[in-house]
Amino acid sequence: YLGRKMRTLAYVVIFLLILPSTSFANISASVVSFKGEVLYNGQQITKDTKFLEDGLIEVNASSYLKILVEEYNSEFSLGPKSSMRVNFKKDINNSPYTFINGLLRWVTKGKSKVKGFIRTDSSSLAVRGTDFLIVVSELLGETEVYCFSGQVLFQNRKDRNDKGLIKKNDWGGIGGRFSPKLGKLVPMSEKQIKHVKSLLE
Repeated sequence: YLGRKMRTLAYVVIFLLILPSTSFANISASVVSFKGEVLYNGQQITKDTKFLEDGLIEVNASSYLKILVEEYNSEFSLGPKSSMRVNFKKDINNSPYTFINGLLRWVTKGKSKVKGFIRTDSSSLAVRGTDFLIVVSELLGETEVYCFSGQVLFQNRKDRNDKGLIKKNDWGGIGGRFSPKLGKLVPMSEKQIKHVKSLLE
């Protein structure tokens, strides 16, 4: 009897140890389309890939990836030479996504279960019914945000009081060639908007 009880206890302990690593994947993402060499934890993706584990997404030169993040009801398009870290949290409101380098276009499709949120190494971005482009240079340590519709709350990760609300047709930048603090948000001309949108449709 004692032996059976000890074995049952061991199974429970093993289950509890395994559970956290699988239960944190509370934000689910799937492939909409891709082109070329796109790696997830070092393995080439397929149209059936689901992004449900911690790790790294890498879009190599002349390649492209579009994913659907179901809980955000949003699509992310990642351009060539882009990379994004995935690290799931216990809290579903705490985004697992940190965009490391390259171009990312975020398009919200409609109402969502969870408010959209993404990080870069220098900033946090809270999304409010939005279409916007993030441009990140890992080398220069800078983040730029171009907002095409809706609003994005742009916050300095080193100083949470340093933040600004980027509205439709505004630009904001931080780090690198820009100020270490969030500077003035700048309205874009129609010509600028058209050019920036063409970088990643």
